[in-house]
Amino acid sequence: MWAEGVENAYPRWSKDGRRILFQSNRSGKWQLFTMNADGSEVKQITLHDSNSNFPDWSPDNSKIAFVSDRDGNEEIYIMNADGSGLKRLTNNPARDIHPYFSYDGKWLLFNSSRDNAESFEIYQSDLAGKNLKRLTNTPEVETCARFSPDGKKILYLKGLPDGSDDIYVMNADGTQPVNLTNTPQMEGWPAWSADGQRVIFSSKRNGNYCLYEIKADGSSLRQVSFAEPPYYDARAGYANGDGKILFNRQAGSTIGIFILKPSNG
Repeated sequence: MWAEGVENAYPRWSKDGRRILFQSNRSGKWQLFTMNADGSEVKQITLHDSNSNFPDWSPDNSKIAFVSDRDGNEEIYIMNADGSGLKRLTNNPARDIHPYFSYDGKWLLFNSSRDNAESFEIYQSDLAGKNLKRLTNTPEVETCARFSPDGKKILYLKGLPDGSDDIYVMNADGTQPVNLTNTPQMEGWPAWSADGQRVIFSSKRNGNYCLYEIKADGSSLRQVSFAEPPYYDARAGYANGDGKILFNRQAGSTIGIFILKPSNG
């Protein structure tokens, strides 16, 4: 999917790999859409004069978590996959963004500035918006947090004092953070493979944002996309089972949705 001047961002595979959830500004505001994996049957599932963005499927694809500013500031909402049954999960004057379901569908990880207006931290909540737990407490910005498939680890992005970003992993309770990438370059948007053995992320280590893959322990780095300016690649995620990678390729104000299957090298 590529349309000049339109941003189609944050694509998410359905569990069976047949549908893609994404956000688009084609109507002037961010709204949520689904489509078939081949780009056909595009359906708009939010219809509101506010923004709806940062979506994520529940593990069974029956629910969608997302962010909206429809009540005056960015909050986390959950709805049915067809757009019905809207429920507001958070209620705080701070920014609440980047919701991600746990693989068992019982929890959400999200980022909030509620305890520090200058820094996002990682929080965990159940799907009723209760049992809230803060998992990080640092001066740095921590975002894009995702549970591992077995629920024991959390992958996330950490902004460092030198202005760079690195990919980290920590225990599910927030303890023992480990830097997986440890470079002075900018990195972002990490995601687990379905078996929890690999991590896909975007990096500027070669001067331009491209996609890279590492093992979950930070070893065996390899580059899997090779965008050249003015294009760059970001916001990737694996399909369940077959190794296909869904990602954004961007040039200026245009963001497209693409699929690739890396080699086995």
